[in-house]
Amino acid sequence: MFIYLFDNINLHLLLNMLISLKVKNYALISDIDMHFDKGMNIITGETGAGKSILIGALGLALGKRADISSLRNKEDKCVIEASFDVRGYALQHIFNEHDLDYEEQTILRREINSSGKSRSFINDTPVNLKSLEDIGSNLIEIHSQHDNLQLFKTDFQYYSLDILAGLLEEQKSYAGDLKILKKDKITLEKYRQQQSELAKESDFNQFLFDELAAAQLESVQEGELSEEQELLENAEDLIRTFNDADQMVSGSEIAITSQLQELQNVLKSQKTIVTVELGDRVNAVLIEMQDIAQEVARNAERIEVNPERLKEVNEKLGFIFNLKNKHRATDIPELISLRNELEQKLNVTESLSGEIAILEQSIAKQETTLYTKAQQLSKKRKKQATQIEQRIDELLAQLGMQHSRIQFDLVENIELNAFGCNDLTIKLSSDKGNSYSDLKKAASGGELARINLSLKSVLADFVKMPSSIYDEIDTGVSGEIARKVGGMMQEMSGSQQVIVITHLPQIASLGTNHLFVYKSENKSSVETQVRILAGDERINEIAKMISGDVLTAHAVEQSKELLKG
Repeated sequence: MFIYLFDNINLHLLLNMLISLKVKNYALISDIDMHFDKGMNIITGETGAGKSILIGALGLALGKRADISSLRNKEDKCVIEASFDVRGYALQHIFNEHDLDYEEQTILRREINSSGKSRSFINDTPVNLKSLEDIGSNLIEIHSQHDNLQLFKTDFQYYSLDILAGLLEEQKSYAGDLKILKKDKITLEKYRQQQSELAKESDFNQFLFDELAAAQLESVQEGELSEEQELLENAEDLIRTFNDADQMVSGSEIAITSQLQELQNVLKSQKTIVTVELGDRVNAVLIEMQDIAQEVARNAERIEVNPERLKEVNEKLGFIFNLKNKHRATDIPELISLRNELEQKLNVTESLSGEIAILEQSIAKQETTLYTKAQQLSKKRKKQATQIEQRIDELLAQLGMQHSRIQFDLVENIELNAFGCNDLTIKLSSDKGNSYSDLKKAASGGELARINLSLKSVLADFVKMPSSIYDEIDTGVSGEIARKVGGMMQEMSGSQQVIVITHLPQIASLGTNHLFVYKSENKSSVETQVRILAGDERINEIAKMISGDVLTAHAVEQSKELLKG
């Protein structure tokens, strides 16, 4: 259940309320359209007329599970539509959470086809059952003698106590801080896992990084080293080759360059076109051979037999080869990239250690602050609980439970939870407070209904609550107590819409809108119908509730007196 603080508005003008309920092809209902008013709405009718069917239909519109057996005509679809005026609440954020357009008149619709499949809609937008249930729970609550489970819900118990004690904002502040703490703890655990995984390979990564860093990869020119290796390995042969080549090209009178120069001179002796062309070609060859001669001379000079340098080059190339083979790299740039990755991992490990230390300090500080807040909440709750218990006890006494006492049992723990450091249990005593037991075990269905009503009545003085339907929670009471049960619901209807299904005239007479549920029969079928009662019809209906099926003058007079209030 969601609870909203009162706004500065006229609650009689702006109430969250059920406007209408339309039901087609459901159980005994063929087609009905019920309309409700603000304030206190009364629903009466004979046993078996279909009052519970109406509650079941509304439950489907609020997200309850559907069953094909509930279809009246198995060949047609069932349609249930509940319309609400939601201007009295700030519900926009809930619509936003479900990605729905907010409308001041909101319509929840449920359709069940002949195969049993259902579809859900909010303001004509298809939604899933979860969305229908979430939105619906903010609009209306259904209470019956055997359905007071909300009393046992931890969040409802805490919210009720904190609202009545004026601690809701403090509790919200605590809950917000707790959310941050939990998020930080998740982050810390993630960091620790990363650190653990990195630590497993940290030493090995450090070894690999050191090895690659020592190779000074940026300064290694693998191509030049390979060329130098080739020259050094073949130095003696190359020296002989280049010396021989030098002699052949330019080192003697019969060298190639000398022969070409003589050929050039011979051709120049004749000034014909042919000799000039041939002379030009010989000159080009001569220039090329002179260049080759210079290159041969340079190579012959730079090549030397140097076993130590060869050993050094072989070691460097072997080291690089082993690194590439070890890391399955094709070239030095790949090795450099791998070294940088290893360095980054090692830096992350170091950085994580710092992040973890900072986060651990922050979490320790947060836990101290949170525990202080939780203790303050606990202290204030305990201080206010007695007064709240007394107020509820007074209402229970009015409802015929004079010997009953309510207790908000607060046990303080070291461990923090969503609501502070308390474990809260609502307990009941049936012997004027001499002994208390858990509410689940100590209270009957009827007692739970009256406890729930009393608590809601107290809450209604502080908060704006959804529309409420009370389904025969007056079972087991009569006379003056019944009148007080009705009076309590009537008082609540001043700040919220109340719909009461009752068989007691004392309660039925208190409503501002009276709906009568009845069966319409013919030869082939029975249908549930609903109509609004007013004037003599209402007087007579309440009179029948007093005297039974036989309408007596005395019952009519009693009915009139009850309606006068």
